[in-house]
Amino acid sequence: MTNTALSLFADCPPQQVLDLGTGCGIIAISLAMARPTWKIMGLDIQPHLIELAKYNAELCSLKTEFQVADLCTFTAETPYTLILSNPPWQPLGRGKISPYPAKYISRFEVMCSMTDILSFLKRNLAIEGDALLLYPAFRIPELQALISKSSLDIMDLIECAGFRNHFICHIHYKGHKK
Repeated sequence: MTNTALSLFADCPPQQVLDLGTGCGIIAISLAMARPTWKIMGLDIQPHLIELAKYNAELCSLKTEFQVADLCTFTAETPYTLILSNPPWQPLGRGKISPYPAKYISRFEVMCSMTDILSFLKRNLAIEGDALLLYPAFRIPELQALISKSSLDIMDLIECAGFRNHFICHIHYKGHKK
């Protein structure tokens, strides 16, 4: 996530944050270093990446939590006030397939779809919460169509510096504006 997107939360009180699809934990760890009062958790379906994320957090002397879970079935005990995700962005049948299973799962909608991501947000995002999802421009119309049929709303599309034709989609529940 970019500093521009996270600047939306610069003056916020401590947050309960989830890095969905955390991978090696770089986003969760960076955020924990920048916002030490926030409770941050990383979630991923790939156990070896969660182990790597735990190791990376330990190297940085951080107490960031990481958990192996399938986002299609996961439900938090307490909803998150902020969910960040760089979800699998490539639909099946499009693009060059990586020979590395971890990269394939991270980039392609093998284990979850855009619809699954939105269902996850509906189950796990606090009513007054925010979600930031990184998607390439070609997926935005599909995201807008799916969201229009849900209780969620895209509040803003933030251009992502350094990622050509990618946007951070700032999502809220409908009727809850900041």
